[in-house]
Amino acid sequence: MDAPDLASDSMAIVINGTFDPIRITPHWLRQMDLIALEDYESQEIEVISRGVAIVKYGSIQLRVASDKLQVATDEIVDIEAARDLATGILLSKGAAAIASMGINRAVHFEAAIEKCHAIGDLLAPKKYWSDLVDLPGMADLTIKAVRKDGYGGNINVQVQPSVIVRPGVYVSINDHYNLTLSEAPTDRNVVADPEEADPQISSEKISVAVKILTEKFAASRNLSQSLINRVASLGDSTEGQ
Repeated sequence: MDAPDLASDSMAIVINGTFDPIRITPHWLRQMDLIALEDYESQEIEVISRGVAIVKYGSIQLRVASDKLQVATDEIVDIEAARDLATGILLSKGAAAIASMGINRAVHFEAAIEKCHAIGDLLAPKKYWSDLVDLPGMADLTIKAVRKDGYGGNINVQVQPSVIVRPGVYVSINDHYNLTLSEAPTDRNVVADPEEADPQISSEKISVAVKILTEKFAASRNLSQSLINRVASLGDSTEGQ
């Protein structure tokens, strides 16, 4: 099916590791040529402290805590710029070491109430509940899948009723990387990689994150769009019941 009309579409790159909020300031970003002069001059500072720094550069919000860096935008035209800012911070030694990374997307789209129920019924069949409770409905569902690209990590898809458009649907995709190399499991009974539960922090993972942001970002976006389209299409058929 065609892609649904989105009422909201946001992207965030989240990197877990060791950061210094006081160091990654607007002045430092400009000095390292990671933001344009116009963005530097129009910056909106929410807070800069030893604990956290939150600054907006146009539609791009940069949030730095001692254990996490997040670069986010809700403007599709700035998605590549947000990716470049995250990559630039890593290349400019803005992190001492990192443990894991997520390329995340969240969307809301309007759907008729009948279609919302159809999506929920397909993803979470009600026949297992209806004899015990009245009018069961899906409030939250998360699907977890293994990676197939040679990297450790997983792909998590969450579906909920939208709180922005009513009636509507919310879909979020967490394209998660442990920043390790790993063969994809072929059996769901395979013991999970220890890095999944407790990713190890390392300076060597910085180059892996840069490689992923440089080479896999477009693929991540394409996958997220395919997953969104799949959820939106569920309300138009009975496939999967």
